[in-house]
Amino acid sequence: MTAAGSEQRPQRRAGTFTLGVTLVAAGAAMLASWFWPGFQPQWLVNASPVILILLGIEVLIAAGGGGRVRYDWAGIILCFLITCAALAMYAAAWWFEANPYDFRQADHCSRMENETCYQMDYGYFNGYDSGTLSLKAGQVLLGEAGSDSGWLEVTVCDEDGETIWEQSPFEGRQRIEISRDGLYTVEVFGQRARGYFSFNVEG
Repeated sequence: MTAAGSEQRPQRRAGTFTLGVTLVAAGAAMLASWFWPGFQPQWLVNASPVILILLGIEVLIAAGGGGRVRYDWAGIILCFLITCAALAMYAAAWWFEANPYDFRQADHCSRMENETCYQMDYGYFNGYDSGTLSLKAGQVLLGEAGSDSGWLEVTVCDEDGETIWEQSPFEGRQRIEISRDGLYTVEVFGQRARGYFSFNVEG
């Protein structure tokens, strides 16, 4: 074997390391979402700029030489596809941030809402729902939730948007005292939940 051959090191194509890290992270997030109902995979989409950072580092290493990273036509195509995927994930994260309440899945669901009552019974609930109640100072809002599976987060806000009560996950019963007259919004976030919740004025 020649001296040049003994010094030759194996090469990898630019983009393969970034692709591997992305696949591992995506697979781990999918697995976690099955076994941890409260897991929010959206953080992975929000972290999509990290893909471009890793890819940029690979391209810079290839441009600097050294022989370990190859930047040929196949590498250019791979980098282009990874860049498009990262930009698409970023656009999706931006859309969900700007329109957080447009997504809801609910099956076998019965829902009731009026000025003093907001409740839902569901076979499957994934996403967001809300109800508005007209309450007076001194009243008590009774909240109750029961889940056969999944996870439920509830926030109660006054008409100024100030949070007066929140709990995650919410299960069992809760008494919420109302300090002033006004319209109150109950916001409910479900993560593959099955069960029910209700909010009613006491008495």
